[in-house]
Amino acid sequence: MVQSSRTHIVAADFVRPKTGPTFTAEDVDLKFTSSGSIAWQSNGGPHRGHPARSLPFSMEAKIDADFGPLVRVHLLGIFALFSGKEEESLGTLGASIQLSHSREPSFRQDLLNGRHYRDARDTTPLNLVNGDGTSLETLGTCEINHTPYRVDLLTIDVPTDTVAETVRFKDLGSPASFVVFDVLLEHAVSKGCPFQLKSGGISLGEIGSSIRIGDRLKFTRAMEQMETALRSTVDLDEARGEALTFLAVVTAATIEIGGTREMHRALLASARQFESIDTVEDLAEAVKTQAEAITASIFKEMHSPSSYLVDRALAMVERNYAKNLTDASVAALLGLSTSHFRFLFKEATGQPFHKFLVSLRLEKARQMLNEEEIAVSAVAKAVGFAGLSHFSRAFTQRFQVSPTSIRRGGE
Repeated sequence: MVQSSRTHIVAADFVRPKTGPTFTAEDVDLKFTSSGSIAWQSNGGPHRGHPARSLPFSMEAKIDADFGPLVRVHLLGIFALFSGKEEESLGTLGASIQLSHSREPSFRQDLLNGRHYRDARDTTPLNLVNGDGTSLETLGTCEINHTPYRVDLLTIDVPTDTVAETVRFKDLGSPASFVVFDVLLEHAVSKGCPFQLKSGGISLGEIGSSIRIGDRLKFTRAMEQMETALRSTVDLDEARGEALTFLAVVTAATIEIGGTREMHRALLASARQFESIDTVEDLAEAVKTQAEAITASIFKEMHSPSSYLVDRALAMVERNYAKNLTDASVAALLGLSTSHFRFLFKEATGQPFHKFLVSLRLEKARQMLNEEEIAVSAVAKAVGFAGLSHFSRAFTQRFQVSPTSIRRGGE
């Protein structure tokens, strides 16, 4: 899930074929490569006997209304194969995106050659805003049978108040063949507590976790989330309550790892200060100032030109903490020597990479044990521990309670 200020994006659940085109994608900026992924491909091809003529004409994904109103549909893929001028003329109606409710259409966006898709063999990056609520942005390239193709993000705005249960991509039978790697549905964040899981943001538990393990990047995102929520709140008393809840979590997590009891007084002083503030803008600034002061000893300011590399490392760890990560492997991905990366990482987080990784795994494990009905052994494996006994010892040492006690309701 990708978080933005007022919306969140979730990957749609569409049926992927057991067989299909495999690809190797490379994003120039992030320097990553993935291979062997299965993608959906539509019917097409320059002539009747072409193999792609036997492919399906449509795919469908369900829309979860619990995430809030749908505002955009994003399709990541190749748009499109066999759509060059020698195969298909400009302006050809090649496909459509259709939203439906109770099997009745509620919205349709037609896709035209030259406007919404172009010959993907031309790998020149595109950044098109079409003026009809659609855009096409190139994210990278991929290879199919050793031939490079452009990979784009096709975005379709959904009219306000559109009610839909499904989104369908429908090929209309032209030579163009469309390859879809993923469908992303962007929903408006419902009003309410910004730290509820259903709002798509960083939860209160994750805020405490980010402080305990020294994850400056996630804590910064949480502060930005808090600031955005406060500035958009109409009820000032509600905003004061949200601000105080946020500071209470920050204070509790800081005390837990060694902060002084004087912080309780500081929290009370903040509550009194908030009562005298009469605008949400001033309240947002006050919360930010207080939170930065409370965590100053944990998150050291970094002014080095290399600090962004540590943020990239933290993002990598957040997405891949259960894998066999080492400081050497992350350093290599960042183009740094292992020794230099170790120095930068410890300077930023206050602890060595391996200790940070283990702490993150344990925090994720505690969250899973508290929120999900999963066996302790399965949790250990899910967060990256090779053995149950090692996991149990590390967990008990960190939280002063065994994982089985939490599973039995001991916490």
